[in-house]
Amino acid sequence: MSELPEVNFSDLLQRPNETVEKLKASRTHALRVHRRGSEDDLVLSTVKQAADEQEVVDLAVRVLRAVMSDPVLRSQTLLDILPRIFPWSMFLPPEDRVEFAQELVDVMDASSELGVSAPVLTLIAQWRNTADVWADPELLGILRAPREDGLGPVPRPTAE
Repeated sequence: MSELPEVNFSDLLQRPNETVEKLKASRTHALRVHRRGSEDDLVLSTVKQAADEQEVVDLAVRVLRAVMSDPVLRSQTLLDILPRIFPWSMFLPPEDRVEFAQELVDVMDASSELGVSAPVLTLIAQWRNTADVWADPELLGILRAPREDGLGPVPRPTAE
């Protein structure tokens, strides 16, 4: 997150009008609210600013959805720029890059509908970890090697 002007939580409580004026004067229309003794600061923003940001996210998702739905655009645009956005994606096999791009758009779309970002960040971390394995021949070899200490196939659970 870009550097936001800061206020203390006590300023918000004791001088709310001044804090709101500082919020309005902020270029980002947001303030970082520092809470003493807490690990998590807060971000104070206006409803309009939050709605505008959500509209931009929704627009980005629609653009990506349109690109992914057209095979020519997908291969010429999104898949070509994917390594610029996610440099580690170059270690993924080509079919995995396509799957990552499609999953990314799908999860962004669903997350946008719910107003949550955690699933998108989780998906990116999972794919980054997958690329890490593909980039490390030693690790890839270990994961592909047959296990001698395995206990064999897992039996199908029985319904009780």
